[in-house]
Amino acid sequence: MKTIQPAKLFYVLALLSLAVPSCKPSQNSSSRSVKNVIDEVVTRFYNDFTPAQLDTIGQDFIVEYLSQEDREVLSTGYQTFEVNVPVTVSLMRDKEQKVVPFWLERAGFKRTEMVVTNEHSTYEVWQKDFDKGPVRLGINGFDKHRPVYFICIGPKDPSERLEISQVVPEKYSIEVMRKGAFTYHDWDSLILEEVPPSLEGQMLFTTVRGRAREAHLVGAFRNTVSVSSEMPDQLLQTWSGDPTTTMNIQWRTNDKVPAGMLRYWIEGQQDTLQTEASLFKMEDRLLQNDRYVHRFTAKLKDLHPGKTYHYRAGSVNGKWSEVATFSTEPDVEAGFSYVWFGDTHYSPVWGDMIQKVHKRHPEVAFYSIAGDLVSTGLHRNEWDEFWKNSGNVFQYKPLMPVPGNHDSQDGLGSWMYEELFSLPENGPVGVPKEVTYALEYQNALYLQIDGTQPVDEQTAWIEEKLKNSKATWKFAMFHFPPYNFVEPYDEIREKWCSLFDKYHVDMVMSGHMHYYLRTKPMFNNQVAANPSQGTIYLMSISIPGKQDEWLDEDYAVVRYPDGPLYQHMAIKGNTLTYRAMDPDGNVKDQLVIKK
Repeated sequence: MKTIQPAKLFYVLALLSLAVPSCKPSQNSSSRSVKNVIDEVVTRFYNDFTPAQLDTIGQDFIVEYLSQEDREVLSTGYQTFEVNVPVTVSLMRDKEQKVVPFWLERAGFKRTEMVVTNEHSTYEVWQKDFDKGPVRLGINGFDKHRPVYFICIGPKDPSERLEISQVVPEKYSIEVMRKGAFTYHDWDSLILEEVPPSLEGQMLFTTVRGRAREAHLVGAFRNTVSVSSEMPDQLLQTWSGDPTTTMNIQWRTNDKVPAGMLRYWIEGQQDTLQTEASLFKMEDRLLQNDRYVHRFTAKLKDLHPGKTYHYRAGSVNGKWSEVATFSTEPDVEAGFSYVWFGDTHYSPVWGDMIQKVHKRHPEVAFYSIAGDLVSTGLHRNEWDEFWKNSGNVFQYKPLMPVPGNHDSQDGLGSWMYEELFSLPENGPVGVPKEVTYALEYQNALYLQIDGTQPVDEQTAWIEEKLKNSKATWKFAMFHFPPYNFVEPYDEIREKWCSLFDKYHVDMVMSGHMHYYLRTKPMFNNQVAANPSQGTIYLMSISIPGKQDEWLDEDYAVVRYPDGPLYQHMAIKGNTLTYRAMDPDGNVKDQLVIKK
């Protein structure tokens, strides 16, 4: 951090003396939130307008449509706090945002000649003076302009000590306004390059780009190609427990189905068991033809190892799915195989490939994806296309993925991904459940890591899992590749790859860069003599790729600039057979490791 001028130090001291923020609004604020208002407006839109009309609405129309109370909440309920002395609030608004938020000038903000810049944006500086007490600011706009505004504040009288309290939302930190400061938690490497001297040292309210979605109405409405019904669909197998004795089955219906049930039986036997499923009502309010769906999860326990089961999903007095099968983990002597993919982005190209893979390799125990399953993880229509394009593959084989940056968007997290997949809850403390987890299958350990979560918060967990594992084979999967020619991941190499060296992880699987790579065995960032002395790093892509550059990588054994490809890995005892193949089954890369 750069040294702050002595005249500005009192702002830093004020940061350290902030009162504990509260989620409670002040007594004079409306009990309705921005979310309440937009939820209600969307509902009214669906009642009042056709889909074609919804595609044409603009800000002026929306403002006129809103009630006075609606406008008041949207003008004052987006960012609120209280100050103990009179202040000047400076609001930095991206010049590329075509429409100025409707409330800004009405609230008395005036545009100045000052600008603030980072590598990608130039921000106008708007200012307004406030007396001590509450400060209430409005929405970023009805568009989805991702470089949302951010603010800094300073006391009118520099000799007065500024204290801030009652901050809503409270989860984003307050930093010091200066060159080199970050503004967006979801892109903290994007730092300020130009800051007017009069603003340096003030209190900087950080935010996330995802806040652009909070009032998104202009050009916002979407449709799904797969509208839900009373018939169970999107059947999916996962594990959250021991693969030898458990299985989770998930499915979707419309919101008219009140409860879910799963019936299952061992192949060749008459006895049918049944279990109730838990229910999650999922909303995507801008999905105009299927706003609400029900997602069911049935967790089966006390199953018999090495058995094939048949099952049907449905509801009492309701509709039932076709019969499908699942298998529990067999004895280690049997060996197993699995298939993993790089970025899939819900592509029909990938969908066609996985359906061919399913027919070509019926023996695989499970599938995995190294992140970016879809392109916009908070749009349920993309997940619907993901299921549609993959056919019924996951109705018969478990999918054990990790999230990528497209699945966890703009600082809002991967909540839709987390609700769609019922995965192990054995990850690091402080990280959302089910995004980072450990899976043991026969004599192999898989550390499935959410690379979008902070590195430091997961490092101790990675070491603990590796240190205490007796598995013959150890693997790690996360989205961002430690070795590539596009972007360095120095922190991952320093914190995680050093542990892979220490505890000898056999392979690390990633995606993100949209090309294929297999490295030589690597140890301490250097090439090792053979796989017993280093870790092999793999990166793949499940869709066509395009490289603007194709730079040399001296650690590479095999590279391809394009996809789609898939990776088949078979393990039996002390032998691993690895193959990367194209959709037609042609082998593009292969390797055998024996221990």
